Amino acid sequence: MKFNRGFPAVLLLLAGWVPQEPSPLEKYRRLEFPPKAENFDKGWQDRVAVEFEIINTSDLKSLRAGLKDPDFFVRAMAARALGIRADKTSAEALAELAKADPEYLVRMRAVESLGFLKMKSEVIEEAKKDPNVLVWYAARMAAGQLERDTDFASQVREAYATGIKREVMGSAKVGKPAPDFSARTSDGKVFKLSDVLGKKPVVIYFAAFDT
Repeated sequence: MKFNRGFPAVLLLLAGWVPQEPSPLEKYRRLEFPPKAENFDKGWQDRVAVEFEIINTSDLKSLRAGLKDPDFFVRAMAARALGIRADKTSAEALAELAKADPEYLVRMRAVESLGFLKMKSEVIEEAKKDPNVLVWYAARMAAGQLERDTDFASQVREAYATGIKREVMGSAKVGKPAPDFSARTSDGKVFKLSDVLGKKPVVIYFAAFDT
């Protein structure tokens, strides 16, 4: 039986057809406001929410396929997720992206993930010569990870696994008291803002391009 465009959707549902939920990586592709500089203040909540979903639920096969996606935002996110998920099978593909992808964002994420995997040290060293400062910075960070025994990928996975609530996104406002939060530091300890607030100066830094 053939269905034309006008076939009522309700009949499809009655026949047992169930619409498929798009994969997390496909949701990232369909973002109304992709992570471009001009969208810094637009749609960032959607980007963060989908990123959590990609890290926590995407299957490795789809993420590996994402490394070859024509959309460079998808390639970059797939590369990031595979590093965090500690998929050593992807090391060769990530190395190729780090060396040759035309988009700096993809090269940066690929190098970052090689640091998480603690693999391809020669590619990380070569990335220190990349003309883009963000790739250079990622390479320096990755090289530092190679020198330590800490499982940074595991720490990041643990942070993502706690999830994120959309209603708390953006709750920090200039001129208002900082909302309390807890996070795990790079040495594995738990930092809680309320434990130090009012007792010592606090500086919170994050890389703006990560949003």
